[in-house]
Amino acid sequence: MLRKTVYSFTAAAFAVAGISLALATNSLAGSPAGQAGSSAAPAGAASIHVPATYESMDTGHTGIVTEKEALAAMPNLNFKAADENGDGQLDRVEFSDLQDKVANGTWTNAVAKTEAVNAITGYDDNPVDVVAKAAKGSLKNPYDPKNGTIAAQGHEQFLNHGCNACHGGNGGGGMCPPLNNGVWIYGPSDDTLFRLVALGSQKLQEAGFARISPETPALMPQQGGTTITKAGDLWKIITWIKSMNTKDQASLDRAPTLDPGAAVVAWATAHRATAKVCHASTASSWDGANAR
Repeated sequence: MLRKTVYSFTAAAFAVAGISLALATNSLAGSPAGQAGSSAAPAGAASIHVPATYESMDTGHTGIVTEKEALAAMPNLNFKAADENGDGQLDRVEFSDLQDKVANGTWTNAVAKTEAVNAITGYDDNPVDVVAKAAKGSLKNPYDPKNGTIAAQGHEQFLNHGCNACHGGNGGGGMCPPLNNGVWIYGPSDDTLFRLVALGSQKLQEAGFARISPETPALMPQQGGTTITKAGDLWKIITWIKSMNTKDQASLDRAPTLDPGAAVVAWATAHRATAKVCHASTASSWDGANAR
C-alpha cells in the first residue's frame, strides 16, 4: 500500500514538472530572446506604427532620417524594405510611401524585387572626386528623367540640400535662375550639369566650359563635397531638373555655342535697368567683371 502511494505521488510530481517545463518553454519562445533564434516571418503592416510626422523621427535635425532613427520609432520595421533607394536613409518620399502602404494595408515588410532599380555604382562617391576622375564629356546620368519615382526623390534631395533657397522650392527661380524654363546657362548635357553643381561656375569655367546663355551673371557656388556629398544624390537632383525640361531637349542639344564675352554684353544690355535696381550701378566695370 505504501509503495503504491509513493509511486502515485512521484508520477503526479513528474506530471506537474512536465507541465511547468512546457509552460516555461512556451514563455521563452514568446520572449525576445526566444524569437531571436527563430525564423519567424517579418512583421506585417498591423505591427508597424508609423509616426505622424517625418520631423518627429529626425532627432538629429539633419533633414534625413537615419536607419537608427527609423528603427527607434518603428522597432518592427524591415528597414531595407522601406529604404527603397538603398542609400541607408529614410527620405521623405520613402516615409510618405511607407505611411500610405501601412494605412491601406499593402505594406508587407518584404524587400521589393525592384529595389535595385535605384541602386547605382558609386552612389556614395564625392561628386568632386567623380569629376576629377572622369574625362570631359564622359559623365552620364544613370537615371532616366522619365522615371517619376527617381524624379520625385531628386526633388526631395533638392529640398534636403537647400537648393530651394536660391532656385525656389519647385525650381521656378529666386535669387538664382529658374531650373524649369528650358534655358541652360552652360548647356544641357549630363556631364556639364554634374560638373557645374559639383564644382561651381567659376571652377567650371577654369576647366574650359563656356556659357551659352546670357540669362544671368550670378555665380553658382561649389556644392560638391560640401552641401552635396554623394554623387547619387546629385544625379537624382539632375534627374528631377531634366524631368521638367524634356519638351525641347532635342533642340537644346543642337543649340549653338555663344562666345561668353558676347553673352555677358547681351545680358547687360537687356537687363541694365534691373541691374541698376539691384546693384545701384550699371558701370561697365560691373557688367564685365562680375557678369559670370
